[in-house]
Amino acid sequence: MTTRQHDFLVFIGRFQPYHLGLGRVVAQALDAARHVIVLIVSAHRPACVRNPWSFRAREAMIRATLSAEDNTRLHVAPIMDATYNADLWLANVQTPVSGLVAAH
Repeated sequence: MTTRQHDFLVFIGRFQPYHLGLGRVVAQALDAARHVIVLIVSAHRPACVRNPWSFRAREAMIRATLSAEDNTRLHVAPIMDATYNADLWLANVQTPVSGLVAAH
């Protein structure tokens, strides 16, 4: 069994598009931690040129690049944007992270 340095790592991004560079970050996080939490920003915005993919489509793109074993250690959650509101942004990040950590 591989000993990993961290229990959880968190990676926040839009992932529009999910590309090889982002894939490398996720792979490195999975090497370093037992669990990786990916928080997808702009998750509930309507499709537009800047955000063409839905939350579910972006999650599927990420998961499609991983093995079945790695997918069991990857946790993906949507978060809402909170432009110019640092307190709300922090709460939007902390809430899913706390819930996922508590669940494991």
